[in-house]
Amino acid sequence: MENMTTQQVAGGAAETMQYQPIIPRKQKMAKSRKLFIIAMLAYPIIHFLVFWVYINFNTILLSFQKYSFVRGEEVFFGIKNYRNFFIMLGDEIGGKVLRESLINSLWYFVFNNFILLPISIVCAYLLFKKVFAEKVFRVIFFLPNIISIVVLSMCFKFMFNGDFGPIHVALESLGFSMPKDGLFMTEGSAQIMIFVYCLWAGIGYNVLLLSGSIARVPTEILEAGKIDGIGMAREFIQIVVPLIMGTVSTLFVTGSMVMFTLYLQPMLFTKGQYGTYTIAYYIVDQVNAGDLYFAAAIGILCSLVGIPLIQGIKVLMEKITPSVEF
Repeated sequence: MENMTTQQVAGGAAETMQYQPIIPRKQKMAKSRKLFIIAMLAYPIIHFLVFWVYINFNTILLSFQKYSFVRGEEVFFGIKNYRNFFIMLGDEIGGKVLRESLINSLWYFVFNNFILLPISIVCAYLLFKKVFAEKVFRVIFFLPNIISIVVLSMCFKFMFNGDFGPIHVALESLGFSMPKDGLFMTEGSAQIMIFVYCLWAGIGYNVLLLSGSIARVPTEILEAGKIDGIGMAREFIQIVVPLIMGTVSTLFVTGSMVMFTLYLQPMLFTKGQYGTYTIAYYIVDQVNAGDLYFAAAIGILCSLVGIPLIQGIKVLMEKITPSVEF
């Protein structure tokens, strides 16, 4: 009787275990993997929806609105914000700063692509060839990229201070005629000094990318050139530059975008004074003044001009850039 009871209990236990749901380990791992992927994708998707879709949609709405102090709310303003932009642009006195900001922004396009970029290519090649004091130059080029732009700009401005700046004092002692208020507080020289700063601070980033591209050039090609007796100049122009044109093209496109986005440098150095406004800083200045609606309209106009322009430059660079695989 006892044995039968034991068998019955064992059979009942086996039957119970038979109907219990068993989740295999692989299924648990698959579920955890899905949750991990969802969690990783959630942040960039939410970021895109909030900081791109919502921000841009709201900017478009703001450009057609105006705040009514009578009604205490935002009201529809039509295209008057856009019309005010062109009216101000044609105003001889009131539109001076706006015209100045557009001209300066175009100058940044020229500076980035036709001054900074060629110098960066030459410097990257010289570092690749390990010229004299190559390690010292690497530190000089890369140091601005690891220091906060606020700290860096303060130090740079301090060196050219009209009262006690060491470089200002040194140039005066050498007989150079220096502005009394300093180079950053004088019409004409202020914009040039910001260009000098952008050259010093921006060359390291370009050199870093270009150095990586040059390092990928097959050594067999360079050795074949040496056997043929070509010098550094011909090696640079006829071999290295054509092989790194893909990276050069990318830097040209990104350098073109700067004319619509650069604002920190004039803000930190001159606050837009002495003829140093850019269109991006002009928009920031309008926001700080409380006119979000006019700033939004200018931003939309810049987008309408900038998007096809940058895309056109990208297509042009792809056509004129040789397609090289190595």
